[in-house]
Amino acid sequence: MRLLDTNADFGGEVVDFSFISSKDNKLIKSVRKLMASSRERKATGTFVLEGLRLCADAALNGYAIETLIVSESVSDSERLYAITRVAKQCVKVPDSLFGFMCDTVSPQGVMCVVKIPETVSSVCNITKGKYIVLENTADPANLGTIARTAEALGLSGLIISSKGCDPFSPKAQRAGMGALLRLPVFLTNDLLAELSELKDKGFLTLASVVSDADCDVTKVDYPENCAVLIGNEANGLTPEAISACDKKVTITMRGRAESLNAAAAASIIMWEMVRKEVL
Repeated sequence: MRLLDTNADFGGEVVDFSFISSKDNKLIKSVRKLMASSRERKATGTFVLEGLRLCADAALNGYAIETLIVSESVSDSERLYAITRVAKQCVKVPDSLFGFMCDTVSPQGVMCVVKIPETVSSVCNITKGKYIVLENTADPANLGTIARTAEALGLSGLIISSKGCDPFSPKAQRAGMGALLRLPVFLTNDLLAELSELKDKGFLTLASVVSDADCDVTKVDYPENCAVLIGNEANGLTPEAISACDKKVTITMRGRAESLNAAAAASIIMWEMVRKEVL
């Protein structure tokens, strides 16, 4: 492998990288804001991905890459070339400036500014499938883990209430290891209205609770079209969300623990949702 020149030659195709060296550059300031602020991401309709793997996943899955940013010492690769082919702009910066922008301790030298797809807010487009619905999930690590498990088990997607953590935050994207880019993700500002619409379409809606459940998750016959709600890590589901669902289900625990981590509970429930199809 070799270091990228300002005009990088990928197998005969030259890619022009503009060079930025100032912290006061408009692009550098914008990236820093996008890294830190969910409000900025929503206002601009863009987010930032760090690392060659995540950036390549976004490019290969049809995300619009606004800007590819690489550090001065990064080496060329086929993955990087795939990103340059779809990026509207390619920029190179000194290693010190790249580190200044990054959210990680040991940056890999590649990041992208990416458009948030319009389909993210189109919950009305859901017509069938099995979904996990996350109400007010606070921990981006939990969100990423749930997304990875959902993708691995073949769920149709995630529905996320906008009051929870941002799925386009750097921490959530790292925890998801690309799953949040490959799995359909839907954000909603009105979860109760979306649940009502899903029920009108024939979906079975289930609320996961710790107590006062109608049945155990292992006793449910999960139909082709269903959605299971997982609540906030500290407070669980809101009473309104529970009341909006068809049934309340629980994970029977034989030990002394009072509750499960949200990602652990979601993983168990998702396995039960698909178990009959897998076995």
